[in-house]
Amino acid sequence: MDKPKVDFLREKYQLDASPRKPILFFGRLLALFLAAGSVALAALSFNVDWSGESGGSFPSFNLFSTLRHLVSSEDRELRGEKDDRVNFLLLGVGGAGHEGPQLSDTILFASLKPSTEQVGLLSIPRDMTVPIPGYGWRKVNNANAFGENAEPGSGPALAGEVIGDVLDQTVHYYVRVDFDGFAQVVDELGGLDVFVDRAFTDEQYPILGKEEAECGSKADKAAGDKASAAEAFMPEAFTPPPDYSCRFELLSFKQGWTHMDGATALMFVRSRHGNNGEASDFARSRRQQKLLLAMREKLVSTETLLNPGRIARILDAVRENVATNLQLWEIIRLAGLMKDLDPAKVASRVLDASPESPLYATSLNGAYVLLPKNDDWRPIEAMAADIFNAASAALAATPPKPKMVNIEVQNGTTVNGLGFRTSQLLEKQGFTVSKVGNAKDRAYEHTVVYDLTDGKAPDDLKALRTFLEAEVTRTSGGWVRPGDVLPRELSVTPEDPSALATDSTVDFLVILGQNSADLARN
Repeated sequence: MDKPKVDFLREKYQLDASPRKPILFFGRLLALFLAAGSVALAALSFNVDWSGESGGSFPSFNLFSTLRHLVSSEDRELRGEKDDRVNFLLLGVGGAGHEGPQLSDTILFASLKPSTEQVGLLSIPRDMTVPIPGYGWRKVNNANAFGENAEPGSGPALAGEVIGDVLDQTVHYYVRVDFDGFAQVVDELGGLDVFVDRAFTDEQYPILGKEEAECGSKADKAAGDKASAAEAFMPEAFTPPPDYSCRFELLSFKQGWTHMDGATALMFVRSRHGNNGEASDFARSRRQQKLLLAMREKLVSTETLLNPGRIARILDAVRENVATNLQLWEIIRLAGLMKDLDPAKVASRVLDASPESPLYATSLNGAYVLLPKNDDWRPIEAMAADIFNAASAALAATPPKPKMVNIEVQNGTTVNGLGFRTSQLLEKQGFTVSKVGNAKDRAYEHTVVYDLTDGKAPDDLKALRTFLEAEVTRTSGGWVRPGDVLPRELSVTPEDPSALATDSTVDFLVILGQNSADLARN
């Protein structure tokens, strides 16, 4: 595409003056990292019975087609693989229930270099103004919405065409994800452990459904007859302005390792008004990259790969919330290329309005926009061309992840499936369940937690006891040192608790009693 010359900005650009709003970026290579876990178990799980392939949605799986693709994918190449560069467009949209559900307010151009397994990421701001065929000059986040309005399912293709022209790159594949899918996948993974580099607070995090709330109007401020009477004598010129504070909630994160469920992860990557230097696009991009890498780690972990039920639920979430033109064999091929991805080889860059950026911020017809400096798109094209050499967010300084406690769950009742169901619930709380089985005695009335750490993990012990409403018993090394754990009852067993566990590496042994039977029915 010929890059047009901007002579008269206000006459050439027709802009949507809608205000900026906080938005999630989470599409980064989700399908790529998800494939490593989901495809492996889709091939092994007998209860995944989807068939066929859908054009604009996530491809479906069944046992025989997956096995066929596992074989054939080794002999076929991805688009762009011959040129040693495979390009992706990753879009994040609000989806149903959000204002502007198809506005791709999060846009990422990503490239994979198969020969070196390098990945390059270029975040594209939603306010960058570009030519969109048939619509003139508009904000780039409109491209997906325009395509969807013209023909459902064609939004990502139009966005790929527009952004590919601007970057002078061919977009081979697209992946579009919405908020609900992201949060659901994180929850099904049992949450993610993410290192927060620096503490920050965001006092303007938007509350879904309250975008237009007028909670601070005069009527809301009137309290009783006295206040109403006083207000009647107040000159209109002195009427207090509306207070829209109820549209927002206070969000804060502490420095250090944090276990995040889906809702918390959404807040972490969506926050746009944090203090302590966390309000910039670059800071948000770093947070998003951290979360992406944490998701990849969890997806390829043994606790995910060896859990067919979890994989099936993740596939459900992906199928309902992800649209892509990747075919099944291409996902499998991609998973093979990405399986040994080194985070140090992930190079990232953010297009913003900083002094070093090729873009500058201005206001046209009341709309905030970003335009190329000197009307020259070549520096942006150069960034895309040299994407693998971009300065990567430094991850080397991240402290080692703290050791997670391992739990063995034994079903001490005759309720079928209680152990497996409880293990799922514990994983969603952030615990690592390494083994599930049946207890020798199946007549336990109350759930019991055996601490095999000799009291070295009091916080985890407290969380386990509270969640399971369990009793805490003594270990072979003496009474539990509970710290602030105040169990309702300490019971003594004549048998060495460590001998009850079938895995010598576990930190806690949980034997489920009849009082936990309701867990299987929730």
